[in-house]
Amino acid sequence: MNGDGATLISSTNAPGAIVPEDIRLLVPVDFSQSSRQALQWAEAMASGRRAVVVIVHAIEPTPLARLDDAAEALVAQAEERVRTLGAGLVARGIAVVAHCGIGRPWHVVREAVAQHGADLVLLGNRGLSPIKRTILGSNADRVLRTVPVPSLVVHAADMPRGQMRVLVATDFSADAAEAVLEFRRLFLRSMVRIEVRIVHATLPPGMIESVDMPLVERVDWSRLDANAHELAEQVARDFRAAGVQTGVVVARGGAARAILAEARAWRADLIVLGRRGMSGFERMILGSTAERVLHAAPCAVFTAQCATVAAEGHTPAAKRAAYIA
Repeated sequence: MNGDGATLISSTNAPGAIVPEDIRLLVPVDFSQSSRQALQWAEAMASGRRAVVVIVHAIEPTPLARLDDAAEALVAQAEERVRTLGAGLVARGIAVVAHCGIGRPWHVVREAVAQHGADLVLLGNRGLSPIKRTILGSNADRVLRTVPVPSLVVHAADMPRGQMRVLVATDFSADAAEAVLEFRRLFLRSMVRIEVRIVHATLPPGMIESVDMPLVERVDWSRLDANAHELAEQVARDFRAAGVQTGVVVARGGAARAILAEARAWRADLIVLGRRGMSGFERMILGSTAERVLHAAPCAVFTAQCATVAAEGHTPAAKRAAYIA
């Protein structure tokens, strides 16, 4: 173990020296099927590239876990399980780092990102009922709110494919543009072939998504649609210039409903959209388009945002990193 708490398991490099690399992927795991699926997506993205995959596991801070001897044993046991989980990636020549810590999952993930760096966090989402999400949230939600890097959330049934249909949702905001930029940077250099469809939902100014109310003033839908189509075509042109087959769809109404409907109708493999920070009260009352899509999506969801997010009740977590290569 070196001075910063890192343990070399098997590598021809010193800890922290697995370079050069094209991409660094961080995958939090709880050994559920959805987190294992996230690891499969990481393997697909790492194939054919100089990649490092950081596998993160958080041990809940129970009274037992706070005892020094017990903590060492729990972390060592977790490292062994992570070593087994990452063996397939290692066999394919992909460098793997195991980061096991005692603490709340979102705290441990945030510390892993700070310690190792990450271009993308890949999360498994087991799902919660709407009531539980409102009261408790989910680990995926909390990670998305506190980790300032692009994220890919996958469900147990979401399979990585060599040819994917990608639905890129945009409201033409800075956050949406950032999500597109990060998606292009991360995916267009991978071995995954993609077909893209840009979707935008026009909503009259002053209306709140998901709130049904009669329109008092006449809406010039043709003007709204035409403006939206022109802006969506600008997004599509960048993909076409990279040789990606790209179409455009402009829908009417709330963004979340339109995105989900188009994803189901087109049988999308992945949804791309921006996310913006909201206070806890705003999330409880209104929610966000990204969160509504995330929990109801029929496929994996990629999100990114411009603004740096703040830690949520952050406290340091006991940690130890293990390098596998």
